[in-house]
Amino acid sequence: GALGKLSPLGHIDPKMWEDTFAINVTANWRLIRSLDTLLRAAPAGRAIFMSSGAAVKCKAYWGVYSASKAALEAMVKTYAAETETTDMRVMMVNPGPLRTAMRARAMPGEDPDTLTTPAEFAPTLIPLLLPEWSETGKVLNFVNGALEPRL
Repeated sequence: GALGKLSPLGHIDPKMWEDTFAINVTANWRLIRSLDTLLRAAPAGRAIFMSSGAAVKCKAYWGVYSASKAALEAMVKTYAAETETTDMRVMMVNPGPLRTAMRARAMPGEDPDTLTTPAEFAPTLIPLLLPEWSETGKVLNFVNGALEPRL
């Protein structure tokens, strides 16, 4: 994902806006477009997309990131609805604050040692990839080491 620039919406450079949407939305659409046929043909096709709390919190100065993640969620929910009657399952996960370079740019004063690492987070995705997983089109939040439905 791409953070873009934390700035008032009226000050965001159009290229920065386009670049952020290209990574956070368009790249995911291209994956759907390229892999849809294979995922639908699989006995248990699974697709997991990374969301963010910013998609619904919409804090000041986070406009380009929030808007791109909200667009991603709308697109993925649409894809889930389109595949609902198939064996395909489509989910979104908000990993929350993870120890990444993007997080360090967004929160420069934060102690990274207090954050979960991506390697610690990744195993929680495995159940969503199994044939037994039956839910689709939902957003799950990573909280205290587990995935919980977004309320």
